[in-house]
Amino acid sequence: MKVPVIDLFAGPGGLSEGFAQFEGRDGCLSFKIVLSIEKDEHAHQTLELRSFFCQFATGKAPSEYYSYLRGEISRDYLFGRFRTQATAARKEAWRAELGNEARCCVYDRITKHLSNAKLWVLLGGPPCQAYSLVGRARLLGESTKRYEQDSRHFLYQEYLRILADHGPPIFIFENVKGLLSSVVKGSNTFQCIMTDLRSPKNAWRVTSGTVKTGQFDYRLFPLAVRGRVHSPFFGFCCSSIV
Repeated sequence: MKVPVIDLFAGPGGLSEGFAQFEGRDGCLSFKIVLSIEKDEHAHQTLELRSFFCQFATGKAPSEYYSYLRGEISRDYLFGRFRTQATAARKEAWRAELGNEARCCVYDRITKHLSNAKLWVLLGGPPCQAYSLVGRARLLGESTKRYEQDSRHFLYQEYLRILADHGPPIFIFENVKGLLSSVVKGSNTFQCIMTDLRSPKNAWRVTSGTVKTGQFDYRLFPLAVRGRVHSPFFGFCCSSIV
């Protein structure tokens, strides 16, 4: 049985695609993307089309799919010809902005797609523009105040909230190199995120609802290290402590 994967701030799906294509020792695919959440229209269209393609067995994608890629037919025509697969793709790829969507809606959507799975993986990372070295230089060049007020600094809290609500046994948090040295209002952003990720329920002060106090914490591990310098894409693989 494939392990369900949910991808937050999914972009066009690069991180989740790595999981989707991973084969176990038996040669079978080990993971299945059940939900990807992304706000950008073009990235979402890529997610949706990729999901549509994956509804077909390997090597069995219809000729119309390739006709669409060549610009010979419209997306509406393609999806209209294969309504079942298109419906499944639209359910899997959700265009939504975390932070603006109601917490209950996000919770219900994730719960539905997990289908009571006990073993699953949460992927994602907050938008990186505010942390990246280029983005930070540009914003600081305009004003320090604007840099510190950039809402993208705090989008990781949406990731944190979903950790607190659902308690996945494993999660991977992706970031950019600039996060290691980012400072907001005198606090090192990286260290703040590390502290919160270790105990999301405490960071959110969850005292009722789906997560019981003391139910879980996380151990954090770097996924990629080059010598003593963390690679630009740095993740945390976390196992729950019951």
